[in-house]
Amino acid sequence: MVKIFQVFALAIISFGLSIFSWILFSGNLDTSFHKSIASDIILNPPSIAIPQTLFGMHIKNLQRAPKILENIGCLRVFVPWLEIEEKNNQWNFSTLDNYVELAQESGLEVLFVFNDTPKWAAARPYEVSEFPEHPGAGSEPKDMQEWRDYVRTIATRYQGKIQSYQVWNEANNIKDYSGSIEKLVEMAKNAYEVLKSVDPKIQVVSPGPLVGFELKGNEKYLSLGGMDWLDNYFAQGGAKYTDVVGPHFYNNDLNPEGRLLLVNQVKTIMQKYGLQDKPLWDTESNFGNYNNPKLETEEINGYIARSHILYWASGVSRFYWYAWDLDSFDGEDSLRILEADNLNLSSTGDVYKRVGNLLVGNQLEFCKNDVNQIWICKLTNNVSDKWMVWNSKDNFSFKVPQDWEINSIVSLSGQKTQLPADRMMTVGQSPLFFE
Repeated sequence: MVKIFQVFALAIISFGLSIFSWILFSGNLDTSFHKSIASDIILNPPSIAIPQTLFGMHIKNLQRAPKILENIGCLRVFVPWLEIEEKNNQWNFSTLDNYVELAQESGLEVLFVFNDTPKWAAARPYEVSEFPEHPGAGSEPKDMQEWRDYVRTIATRYQGKIQSYQVWNEANNIKDYSGSIEKLVEMAKNAYEVLKSVDPKIQVVSPGPLVGFELKGNEKYLSLGGMDWLDNYFAQGGAKYTDVVGPHFYNNDLNPEGRLLLVNQVKTIMQKYGLQDKPLWDTESNFGNYNNPKLETEEINGYIARSHILYWASGVSRFYWYAWDLDSFDGEDSLRILEADNLNLSSTGDVYKRVGNLLVGNQLEFCKNDVNQIWICKLTNNVSDKWMVWNSKDNFSFKVPQDWEINSIVSLSGQKTQLPADRMMTVGQSPLFFE
């Protein structure tokens, strides 16, 4: 049913990653989170143009990547330590070299993830890990000097080519990291010292816990709920070795607007430890998991547009989408940027590219919503203004304000239409751009 709502003024307004173990979680979300937006969340977008680096990406298999990556600003690279240095001081840089070369040719910044201890260096070399063929991978190293040597080797080889380093992936996932928070803080301290000695401009990113899941019901998979883990990590000294806060915002609330509540809680933790002025990145996520009904392609496309603009509005300056070439994620082929042939962009990939073209280079003046969950975001540049409008629940009839000087309406599919004489448009979960 189409509801009626009129706006009369603007003021009314590689290995896989651990996501494959995450989809087995019971799905318990922090009970304070829900789909509606809390009234105390303030969206205060930066007073700069949206950069291309808002659009980050993972590529699982380089053979599926084009020679040049377009409409992407940064690349998160995950090549395990156990692959790079399978035996002590025996190095294989080929995979990482290829990732870095792709990034260089495409003009992308690189975020590299330190993860997966080789068996020879592990404190618990026979412990079951995320990868059955690699016991001990989730363990901290038994000798911090071996860790420092590894970090220094990587940082020196790729100086000026890798700009950011993340100290471990999903560290509250027991199989991904089985050590204590105290030990990971020690690893972060050593990595921080080495990285800064190689290049003071390097950014050190915090570990990426799954902040959308609490411990209750997930004891088999998590050492601690994501928010509690992040709080404890900073409390035990991790804040001193953090240039960027980089959690994973996966959660079972499939609504991008619901993630603002997660962002708000992470920012509260950052404030508690004096990190409020540090950048906040979503270093890995997407939407959907097996506990929820299959997401249709149109829903995913709407989520791509809404999540990027809402992240920017809420102070999340990078969103690394997982993944460019995601294999079937419990049937969620709509999450793929590529078609199943791994050659051509999917419809989702087309939308990802189009959203980047519509947002990048524009300054976001504001994003506002009302009690009916109709959202209006105003974008501006030196030439013109545009508005992005959607409803997070239903289809609404929306009257375009008279003071919006627009020539056309663009859908996420790229279709352009003219504004009707009565200025009435139906808006739903897939945003429309009025420009």
